[in-house]
Amino acid sequence: MLKSVDEILETAKRIEESSYDFYTAAQQVVSQPHLKEELKNLAEQEVGHKKKIEEMISKGVEEIAKEIVIEKIQDMKLGDYLLPSQIDSKATIQDILIASIKREDMTHQFYQNLLRGAKDEDLRKVLEFLSIEELKHKNRLQFLYDDMIYQEN
Repeated sequence: MLKSVDEILETAKRIEESSYDFYTAAQQVVSQPHLKEELKNLAEQEVGHKKKIEEMISKGVEEIAKEIVIEKIQDMKLGDYLLPSQIDSKATIQDILIASIKREDMTHQFYQNLLRGAKDEDLRKVLEFLSIEELKHKNRLQFLYDDMIYQEN
């Protein structure tokens, strides 16, 4: 179990790095320019999240918490009904979108679980912010799934 703020932030940083790698690899599998661009944007946002976390590490959670504005986001929950998928050389657009949705949901849930156990208000605010950022990605991917997959059926 993660105990210190530093452990939490270092773990969060590794998750963002892993997400960047995931979206960068996914770009290599897809041929549709629109989806490739969306995956590139998500990868860039993960870099932004990593930078924000590094800033939290260097400046301190208390300083960053003052700057954070918490948005309210509703989860579409479309991904909750999709079966997990893998990305490999034979992956379809649907596989890539499902794997991406599931990844964002897993990261969102990770931050939510940390939030439940956090006592420090500044840390709680930071974790809620990170959780919402992942939920935004999940929703964006769910909209893409709805547009690209449900339109085909």
